Amino acid sequence: MQHSTGRALDRAVPFDVLCVVFVWAQWPSLAFVSRAFLEVSRSMAVRARYCLAEFGRRRVLDGGVGLAGRRPHMVSQGTVLMLLNLGADPRADDQWILRHACAEGWTPIVRKLLRMRRPPSPQPLSAGGAAPLDGWRGSGSGNGNGGSDGDGDGQLLIDVHDDDDVALRVAAGLGRTAVVRALVSAGANVEAANGEPLVLAAGNCHAAAVHELLAHGADARTDHSRALRAAVLTGDAALECVQILIGAGADPRAMNDSCLLAACYKGDGALPPPTRLDVSLGAPPSRSQLVAHALAGLGEAALGAGAAETPCRHPLRRYRNAASSVNVDALAPPGARPVSHLGVTQLLLALGADACAQRGRPLVYAGSRGSERTAALLLAHGADVHAARDEPLREAAEHGHLGVVRLLLSAGADVSAEDQAPLQAAARGGHVHVVRELLAHGACVRSTGDGSGGGGGVLALRAAARGGWVAVVHELAGAGADLADGEFRAAALRSRDMRAAFGLAPDADRRQLHLW
Repeated sequence: MQHSTGRALDRAVPFDVLCVVFVWAQWPSLAFVSRAFLEVSRSMAVRARYCLAEFGRRRVLDGGVGLAGRRPHMVSQGTVLMLLNLGADPRADDQWILRHACAEGWTPIVRKLLRMRRPPSPQPLSAGGAAPLDGWRGSGSGNGNGGSDGDGDGQLLIDVHDDDDVALRVAAGLGRTAVVRALVSAGANVEAANGEPLVLAAGNCHAAAVHELLAHGADARTDHSRALRAAVLTGDAALECVQILIGAGADPRAMNDSCLLAACYKGDGALPPPTRLDVSLGAPPSRSQLVAHALAGLGEAALGAGAAETPCRHPLRRYRNAASSVNVDALAPPGARPVSHLGVTQLLLALGADACAQRGRPLVYAGSRGSERTAALLLAHGADVHAARDEPLREAAEHGHLGVVRLLLSAGADVSAEDQAPLQAAARGGHVHVVRELLAHGACVRSTGDGSGGGGGVLALRAAARGGWVAVVHELAGAGADLADGEFRAAALRSRDMRAAFGLAPDADRRQLHLW
């Protein structure tokens, strides 16, 4: 029913009767008695007056015991607006209605709340010593900042700074740009809670809200570029926010390159793995071939000098770099939210982030997470493959990431570093394919017995026996590992599979071990 009809019924029928009609009209079985019952119940004015009569003006907008708590299906922008016009208390439950309107994006409600003020003329006081609720009114087109706007300059009812500007933080975190604009125009503090509005907007990929906050004075460098770090943690979905913040002065190398470290730890995310690189025939692939293979599928990846600018559908998602370029739109299917951090890593490296930061931790993280594309990007930007005594290779081997192991070996990683530590790590985890790759690149399994090294192969054999990895023991034995080692035999005897595979028995003598 139209509002004009509702207002006509409101004037023609006493309010008490309208409330009774409204209650009766909720019963479908009574609707046939008179169609007018049902039509009257649809009037917004009748619904709002009924709610006021049921909950009272001071509690009707209470989030717990008012309309939202008892009749949540009736909470709508039109109903709230009507209740405010009828004198409902907007301060109930610590201004719950302001927070709710910000969360829902009800910009007209927010603007009305920010303009509501007491008339300056003296009025009879209520029992609590305050002006009666009927005296509350909006100030036309006022700005809500406490100044005169041509319709009275009484005291504002809503405190926009309540609970450390929680309304602005809610609106920014949910990307309600129009609400953010209304709040900051009313004097909300864009640096509330140590810059949290900008942090929430950036971390939730709301580029328009980030623009709005920066335009109203938010500092992208607050708390060591905390907003930038939040956007980087979100990944490539927040790449536009990352670019906006860096353009506004955020430091991409804040806190010892923590942004790059976080992006490398998150890695390739849910990107499909690159197609298998067949190296079974011919010479092993070169480093440049493996790097190009790892970057396959990311658009036009040019690792040489003078790479061309990569075209993207969004102008803010385009960045030119002489070392490499990545088409961010190719990171995920259209309409899907990318979970990769590869584009962010690319952008940070292009802006000068140190690929060798903190003793090579970015490459170590990429190796431990199996992020082959991220590792390729880091190597292309000068990451040290021998960082922390070849820890990237050890991490990749321990977690069984064959693609990264292959990439690092092609870049010159030392397969025998720390007395065959990569081989030990792979054997301990039972990663037979990695063990096979390390052996093919010269990992030693024979103990020299002269104290010059080479004992790592025996340690790898023992580690495989302790884990019960029969296939790994077969690989090591085929490469010349000593199956007569006493500690290996003691560990193998504790595994049923080991005893069955190598014919061991608890009372067998050492000659039973010479099966190879």
